[in-house]
Amino acid sequence: MRGRGDDRSGCGGKLGASLRVRARTRAANGEEPLSKLPEYEIFAIRYAKQDRRSEAHMFLGGKPTKLIQGLDFFTYALKGAGRTWIVDTGMTEPQAKRMGRAYDFICRPSEALATLGIEAATVPEVILTHAHFDHVGTLADYPTARFHIQDAEMLHVSGRDMTHAPFRAAYHPDDVKALIDLVFQDRMLFHSGDATLAPGLEFLLVGGHARGQAIVRVNTARGWVILASDAVHVFEEVDEERPFAIFYDLPGMLEGYRRITQLAGERDLIIPGHDHRVTKAYPPATAGMEGKVVRLDKPPTW
Repeated sequence: MRGRGDDRSGCGGKLGASLRVRARTRAANGEEPLSKLPEYEIFAIRYAKQDRRSEAHMFLGGKPTKLIQGLDFFTYALKGAGRTWIVDTGMTEPQAKRMGRAYDFICRPSEALATLGIEAATVPEVILTHAHFDHVGTLADYPTARFHIQDAEMLHVSGRDMTHAPFRAAYHPDDVKALIDLVFQDRMLFHSGDATLAPGLEFLLVGGHARGQAIVRVNTARGWVILASDAVHVFEEVDEERPFAIFYDLPGMLEGYRRITQLAGERDLIIPGHDHRVTKAYPPATAGMEGKVVRLDKPPTW
């Protein structure tokens, strides 16, 4: 089933590339653009953190006894063109513990959204980049939302792949059941590959880390920002093509790094999904939100 937002001829496809070339040509000639895309505000909510992590749990071939900088955990809110979108729903401490993980929790994502004037109970659209436990853990906080996911990810979590124990390591059956419930409630929209969800908002399938791993490309005042999610956890993955330790398809993950780098055009437009440097580089949404909610549509300071 293809979701209503599934449009492979959109900005992520050949038509989109053609339109971008035409737009650049018109701009070079001093002409008005064919159409002005909306510019979104992007809020990154840091809801949990991990101070230290074994290098072997971060990078393929890392040393098990070497501790390195750990991960930050984010969800995102997008505001633009009179609409609000949430990207991934995070997790809670009990949900992390049931997976055998211990993190330091800062807030529940929906509580941070409320400080931005966004009520989770009335959010209309949620984008799920993939279904790992730390990305789909608070689905119930969005009781009226429609959810967007890639066909490949639902096939992965509900089919033959899950008969292989290694693939189950980052998924929890309760989360998968909740996703299936959304299907039967007519609240799940499926996408088969790259899709334009709204003007200035693209949902692109890259695979690699997860079978249905997607990224979100968002037009902002500073350019097209890529919310890489777990397609790029930390900058080393794109800077050095150093593979993350957990993956579905290793060559696909490495090719995903290259595709993201090409799409972004510059490093500052790539937002890794778990890098602590994002928290430090981007400005707080408002005074007092330092280290909790930052603005990704604003330029970073490294």
